[in-house]
Amino acid sequence: MNEFGWDPRKYQLMNKLEIMDCYSATAGVTEGVVPQPYDLTNVSIYLTTLMEKLGYRQVTILLDSLMPIFSETESKHAISFIQSVAAKVKKAGGKLIVTLSTGSVHPELFRKVESLVDGVVELRMVEENQMLHRYLLVRKMDRRQIIPRLVRFDIVGGRGIQLKLPRLGFLLRKPGVTQ
Repeated sequence: MNEFGWDPRKYQLMNKLEIMDCYSATAGVTEGVVPQPYDLTNVSIYLTTLMEKLGYRQVTILLDSLMPIFSETESKHAISFIQSVAAKVKKAGGKLIVTLSTGSVHPELFRKVESLVDGVVELRMVEENQMLHRYLLVRKMDRRQIIPRLVRFDIVGGRGIQLKLPRLGFLLRKPGVTQ
């Protein structure tokens, strides 16, 4: 985060950011983490506590990644947990961001997760001319009309994500109009 010029401690001190660490407990770290990250009831209670601390105002929750939840619990419990968290966040006027790798769960479960969220952004790595390139594809965005189109991007040190957009003239041309 520091590499992108963002210091999260500032936002924590202003009571605008809290970090819920569900990974470190699996590695033996105990301070400041959710003690039993695979007990979804416990995680949900911890999340509610954090949201209360932040005042339930337009919180943004990032669950990265859903994969351990699916690998350590029954699928129906994982889906129920995601539905519960999504409802809490939506009630607070906030945003829920989750990550899940394509192919990491059964396609039917993947589609179920997609149906629970307002937006789906797919990241791809494509080999072109013996080099790997990153692409982003917005597949779904509620209340927005989108044109699913792969957009190449790079991660630039000190600046963040840089989109490689096509020339504007190409985007401004109306379909069916020839020049």
